[in-house]
Amino acid sequence: MNLRKCLLTKNECYLRNIKIKPCGVMVHSTGANNPWLKRYVQPDDGRLGTNTAGTHWNQFHPGGRKVCVHAFIGKLQDGTIATYQTLPWDIRGWHSGVGRRGSANNLGYIGFEICEDGLNDRNYFNKVYKEAVELTAYLCKMYHFNPDTQVICHSEGHTKGIASNHGDVMHWFPKHGKTMDIFRRDVKQAMQGTVNTSQKPVNTAQTKLDVYKVKVTTPVLNIRSGPGTAYTKVGQIRGMGIYTIIQESSGPGASKWGRLKSGAGWISLDYVKKV
Repeated sequence: MNLRKCLLTKNECYLRNIKIKPCGVMVHSTGANNPWLKRYVQPDDGRLGTNTAGTHWNQFHPGGRKVCVHAFIGKLQDGTIATYQTLPWDIRGWHSGVGRRGSANNLGYIGFEICEDGLNDRNYFNKVYKEAVELTAYLCKMYHFNPDTQVICHSEGHTKGIASNHGDVMHWFPKHGKTMDIFRRDVKQAMQGTVNTSQKPVNTAQTKLDVYKVKVTTPVLNIRSGPGTAYTKVGQIRGMGIYTIIQESSGPGASKWGRLKSGAGWISLDYVKKV
């Protein structure tokens, strides 16, 4: 991890200096095609580069909004990847918004943003993903967090009722074979010094097999773009018909997933029976 510090001392969130007892980590991504740290972090320390547009977050209300996070991950001026701490870890951030059950900000979640690019560059993704894993492992070790229960992303926070309705990071991670369950697993491995640094996706164990037919046993069965509930829903099967499976895979959300011969996508094999 390439961890540096540039606190956003002019941001109202920093100036309020409201202490928290850190209770977990919330992972965000910026939602903008701009991977450069200087877009958000200033002043230039000789590595960031200068933001001449004045859009950085080291101002009272950036863009007129009350926003501030504890760290950013993205590109330095020379194109290398780094993490910049922008708030003290024990200061309440403004990153989660409010859900039906309250706000992760007030609960004490540490929030960091991964600077997005166009979402399709696997090389960039792998680098910032690894940096995010290492940062989260660092925080989990510092505060004795359990990654399985105390590390979530913004979209998971919304599901839990403690964050606003944002999709990050699940609009990005699955494009490169990652889910939050995989992220949490990698964090645990990093805490033990055994993180998998392979550039290949490690989300599922896919197995080719002899094709077979199944009958759907539920009135409506979702079809997904990949083997897991983190992948996009691309269609539905209705009418409990018979379909051909050409590949099996493990993945979150089902005991086993099956790939349809039609090429439409993947279905949960928990709701079918072989014929």
